[in-house]
Amino acid sequence: MIDGAARGAPLRALAGLALACHPGPAAAVTVLITALAAAGGRGPAGSALVAAAVLTGQLSVGWCNDVVDAGRDAAAGRTGKPIVSGRVSRSAVRVAAGLALAACVPLSLACGLVAGLAHLLGVAAAWAYNLGLKATALSWAPYVVGFGALPVFVAAGLPGHPRPAWWAVVAGALLGCGAHLANVLPDIAGDLAAGVRGWPQRLGPARVRVLIPVPLLAASAVLLVAPPGPAEPAGWAALGLAGGCSVAGVLLGGRSPKVPFAAAIAVAAVGVVLLAIRGTGVAAS
Repeated sequence: MIDGAARGAPLRALAGLALACHPGPAAAVTVLITALAAAGGRGPAGSALVAAAVLTGQLSVGWCNDVVDAGRDAAAGRTGKPIVSGRVSRSAVRVAAGLALAACVPLSLACGLVAGLAHLLGVAAAWAYNLGLKATALSWAPYVVGFGALPVFVAAGLPGHPRPAWWAVVAGALLGCGAHLANVLPDIAGDLAAGVRGWPQRLGPARVRVLIPVPLLAASAVLLVAPPGPAEPAGWAALGLAGGCSVAGVLLGGRSPKVPFAAAIAVAAVGVVLLAIRGTGVAAS
């Protein structure tokens, strides 16, 4: 006879997998990129395909991260991590990461060859970060490449396969830089103790905290002034909102370690709104 604990084990493992994929960032990136694709002219079927490609890529990256960091997380006592707490095994998360990556490849290429390759470049950059670049002075590079590749993915997948606008790529890269700083800030002390010396760890928490708003505001400013045509008053208001989000993320970061990264995602969302206000997508005109 199967007892209650045995019956609940599969559900516990599924819950552990859901937590190990970094569900907040995965969902946020998927929603924002899908909205950008839909606003650019992708129909329901095309937008759903974009969502599937981005989601599987994000799932693979999140699961890969928790597998690679499991030892360091255990040493640092991060019991909130599903692998460390025993909610799901490391091998199960490893298999899930591989399956998600395997699904991401055909889904990405189904969006178009150039678009798919751009998206897979971003996913590969994120995996490279997890597998070692995060501990080097080049830890910023995968974020810059990954976020910068997203406008290429969206634009090249639109009808006619247009080129991405240069300013969209620059803004994406800047957002990636800010997201990297915000994501690492809460863990700098533990990372240094574990021997992880990426770019933010080398700068130190005080400098990172001051630096975070700079690339985020720069990205918002690029999205406001670089597209053709005059900036509307609503656009300037959106820029002010982006500034408020980035500064609030730094000021409130002491209350929750997740606030700075959430603020970076909020700035990215404001960027999508800015593009809507300007009436332009990420494709070159």
